[in-house]
Amino acid sequence: MSTVEKIEIGRQQPLEMDSRGRVTIPANIREKHKIQPEEGKEIWVEVELKWAEIEDEEEGGDT
Repeated sequence: MSTVEKIEIGRQQPLEMDSRGRVTIPANIREKHKIQPEEGKEIWVEVELKWAEIEDEEEGGDT
């Protein structure tokens, strides 16, 4: 029988998504809230997507 612990975090922070669609939760946040992945444990994180900022390095900038 598995045990489930739910941790309320209540934090908003913009995070960068890589080219494969993955978002990494920074180590300092994982450590602060004790959500470090361990062998044999699954961690699910509820995510609310409010906005996306898309930066195009090819456009704009100094020329």
